[in-house]
Amino acid sequence: MIPAFLFVAILLMLGVVLRLVFPLFRWLYIPASVVAGLLGLLTVQTHLSEAISVHTSKWASVLSSWPGFLIAIVFAGMLLERKPAPWRQSVSRVGRQGLMVWVIVLGETAIGLLATWLLITPFFDVPNSIGTLIETGFAGGHGTAAAMGQVFEHPSIQLIGGLDLGILMATGGLMYGLVSGILWINIAVRRGWVASKVTSGAKPGSPDRQINQPIGYGKIGKDTIDPLLLQVLWLAFALGIGFGLQTLVTAAAGYAESFMNASSQSETQLTERMSLQSIVGSFPLFIYTLFGGWFVRIGLRKLGHEQAIDRETINRLTSTAMDILIVSAITTLNLTAVATLIVPFSILFICGALWTGFCLMVLARRILPREHWFELGLINYGMSTGTTATGFVLLRLVDPELESGAAEDYAMAAPLSSPFIGGGMITIALPLLVLERFPLPATSMMMCFIVVGLILLGQRWNKPRVPNHDIIPDTGEDGGHPTNP
Repeated sequence: MIPAFLFVAILLMLGVVLRLVFPLFRWLYIPASVVAGLLGLLTVQTHLSEAISVHTSKWASVLSSWPGFLIAIVFAGMLLERKPAPWRQSVSRVGRQGLMVWVIVLGETAIGLLATWLLITPFFDVPNSIGTLIETGFAGGHGTAAAMGQVFEHPSIQLIGGLDLGILMATGGLMYGLVSGILWINIAVRRGWVASKVTSGAKPGSPDRQINQPIGYGKIGKDTIDPLLLQVLWLAFALGIGFGLQTLVTAAAGYAESFMNASSQSETQLTERMSLQSIVGSFPLFIYTLFGGWFVRIGLRKLGHEQAIDRETINRLTSTAMDILIVSAITTLNLTAVATLIVPFSILFICGALWTGFCLMVLARRILPREHWFELGLINYGMSTGTTATGFVLLRLVDPELESGAAEDYAMAAPLSSPFIGGGMITIALPLLVLERFPLPATSMMMCFIVVGLILLGQRWNKPRVPNHDIIPDTGEDGGHPTNP
């Protein structure tokens, strides 16, 4: 771990230097952490010499496990440093975010099946299930691609090279999501679609302005414990509670399932994914650490010591974790996957790219909460083209302090979709139970109707209430009470 950490430190320092020297990085709003990650990816993939490549491959293997843990740290500090939104307001926002994820992921499946029906199967002898590759690689990522590789090998499907295609789709999605996401961010910032946090410090192309301000405030005397370490302890407690909650909930689901004899004896991918323990276990760790931070804040409030939490310091700690997350996530991108059927793959990849861009630039503003539709849309964009870590890499560019509330909405809505789509039960069941048993045109049209229905529902949900201007308000001139229109 120590050599890997030093490797990240060197990359970050080089990223800072390059951002200060070359105005292009500042003009494109690319932070030093993204520059450092690209340098790390170049170092790992180029293999300058055999001696260097041995070390970089070891460092990359260590760094590949960091993003999931670092995201958990970021979410542990969210409700620790700030109070959650009002209950009714948060339920509405979370519901729309959950609906948006279903639109994006089911839309990836629908557009993939349409492309398979109209553009691929007339010219290539491939199974219908190849249309699910967009969801498998883009929304599911490398883990889902590995699991779906076994599904594609099922005798009822027999998609030769399905594992390679899924891995390549996941790798290409990661690269595309990062590069295109930066392009969308530049368009959004210049059109005023985001709260202008990235432009508040310096104009594009000008050197970064040094701002002298405190990064935190001491909440305890140094003779007892270092004030910074105290804030680290609150964050560690939130992380520990999250780990405990995840273990407890997963174990309870396993005991409940064994008690009710609900699990099947078959060891297929479908039955494993549909078990209660698998569904609960599919909830990512960051959901639990989010509640861990909330429990720590509530506990300190009950004890009368909520003021011991320093918001600025917690924010700096989570921002540090986010920068390291960005470097590790980009450095460890897998570019060595080899795929067959390159023409069908390219068709599906282009269709997936067009759909995810349409969801971000068109549908997000019509379905997601209006106060941070683009910020939340960026997280969804990263999720739908690779991983959640990619989404937070993009979010960091427009919301460096994570103050928009988009990250909290994303975490709270994750249980509404993660067990089912993007690598969940429906992802596994669709090729095995539906796609090879029913006509592809009918299945494609059915999926399109479902997605269109969800879009219309989301637009209606997000539609603001318009007052009835046909009613003439009482101005109070006749002695009555004035009425607000």
